[in-house]
Amino acid sequence: MLRILFVFLLFAGFGGAKAETVMLGSSDQQTPIENLRYLEDPDAQLDITDIRNPDLNWLQHSGSSFNKSFSQSTWWLHLQLNNPQNRTEDRLLEISYAILDYVDIYVFSNHSQISHFTLGDRYPYADRPIDSPFFVVPLHWSRDGRMDVYMRIKSSSAIQVPLTLWQPDTFTTQAAKTNIIQGLYYGAMLVIVVYNLLIFLALWDRSYLYYSGFVLSMPLFFAAISGQGFRYIWPDIPGWNDYALTLFLALTVIFANLFTRLFLDLKKVSPLLNYWTLIVTALAVIGLGLVLFSNYRISILYLVAVSAISAPGSMVAGVVSWRRGAETARFYCVAWALFLLGVSVLVLNKINILPNNQLTQYSVQIGSILEAVLLSFAMAERINVERKLRYQAQDETLTTTRRLNAELETRVQERTDELEQLNKRLRVLSNTDQLTGLYNRRYLEQKMQSEWERCKRYKHSMAMVMMDVDYFKKVNDTYGHPAGDECLRQVTAQILGCVRVQSDHVARYGGEEFCMLLPETDTEGAVVLAERIRTIVASHPIVTQDHVFNVTISLGVFAMIPNNNQHLGYMLQCVDLALYQSKENGRNLVTVFDPDHSNPQKPNDEIKNSHR
Repeated sequence: MLRILFVFLLFAGFGGAKAETVMLGSSDQQTPIENLRYLEDPDAQLDITDIRNPDLNWLQHSGSSFNKSFSQSTWWLHLQLNNPQNRTEDRLLEISYAILDYVDIYVFSNHSQISHFTLGDRYPYADRPIDSPFFVVPLHWSRDGRMDVYMRIKSSSAIQVPLTLWQPDTFTTQAAKTNIIQGLYYGAMLVIVVYNLLIFLALWDRSYLYYSGFVLSMPLFFAAISGQGFRYIWPDIPGWNDYALTLFLALTVIFANLFTRLFLDLKKVSPLLNYWTLIVTALAVIGLGLVLFSNYRISILYLVAVSAISAPGSMVAGVVSWRRGAETARFYCVAWALFLLGVSVLVLNKINILPNNQLTQYSVQIGSILEAVLLSFAMAERINVERKLRYQAQDETLTTTRRLNAELETRVQERTDELEQLNKRLRVLSNTDQLTGLYNRRYLEQKMQSEWERCKRYKHSMAMVMMDVDYFKKVNDTYGHPAGDECLRQVTAQILGCVRVQSDHVARYGGEEFCMLLPETDTEGAVVLAERIRTIVASHPIVTQDHVFNVTISLGVFAMIPNNNQHLGYMLQCVDLALYQSKENGRNLVTVFDPDHSNPQKPNDEIKNSHR
């Protein structure tokens, strides 16, 4: 998270180059730092005339770079450059630290001032003599000429003056390469920002919003500290330079901690680390307030300290999350490790341990873009993990749903079967006589109607036998109603014992009266069956708990082929009349109704009751 870089860039310079010093004219670039003398002006009282006083106590600079950290003093630097060549020479002098507030460069040749350049990020960018994010001025030597260059530096930022003398063509070529590299870097970061913002709009996941804010703030901070922002984004607003640097630094810390907290799910992984990131975020928000309401020196020192203390917690959070099984945390750790590696390479380059080349010069940008790409991979992996978990949850839900549906279907089927059984039992109960177990009159009449229609359709004969227990009233009066009920049950058993065909239906028609429906049966068959029943009943005594007695039955028989000229009521009238003819003729008889010699009219109730 820019921790080491923030400290280093503000105290050591950004974008400077280091090479061995050579004689003027023999190299494409050189760093004349070993010839530098300097003078501190604490009260800013000296001017260029005072500075050229030979009695001043100039100090010889030693070291690889001129760095006075944060200082409120004005600093004067002096270079004496000789042209030993027998020809004119042109060079470009570059101060490659873009956030110096005031830079005045005075050029003297043979004790005469030939130019004065007023530079610094407090002046409009268009006033610069050379189009560059750093401070570059042209120098021209005559043959065997000597040049004195005085530089007056004052800034609220760190006092750093990395100096380079360039051949004009080399500078132009190098600047073009730098612009291409910087363009690729900022373009890539912008693509990552847009991509993750689109994902945020699609998923509405705040971690993508925080990540986009972090990836956007980090290159804007680089743009501010490297001068690229002043060059391309706000060239006409020099007062914004100090605000931009500290503002983007604060936003980078805020978004980085918010992203870390949400991406690593620290609330679940480690409440302590979660509180730590919240505290650091709050401190960065306070720094944001200092940017707006305090001076640059206070706000930058405060934010550098906040950036430094946020580093351990973020790295520990990543390692802890990784060790506790968070798959995406490994990308987080590797991403920050690569970025810190880039910062370390730049630091080692600045202290002359690593050589100066394109890799070391742009190691921070390389590390930051690798970090952004890896974090993008981490975000994509997070989507894959969440999708995998979602699919797994969906599969489990689907499996559970199927199981529950199967159980529900089984239960429904069981309940349906039970209901069907209950309905069957209800139908049986509603169609059955409770005393004898025979079908009741309602069921028999329904069956009669269906068989009547079927036999009429196929022109088949159907027969009916009506039966009545003789003198049944005397049985009840003599032996009691329980004996009468037992008599009816035993007569029922005797009747059923004579039935051989499953399609024949026997029903208790009412009281001691029974009726038998015989489909596909003619008169002869019905008479045979009726006679068998009469004989069986007459020959078997009724045995009850207290009595033994005999009963007989009278039977009426009628058979016909149903037709359109008759109806079922006619058949019932005929068989009923045949029964009463049996009773009139002495009972214990089977009488066949003959429609040719009988009138199919029921006798009145008085006649019927007299024969019961």
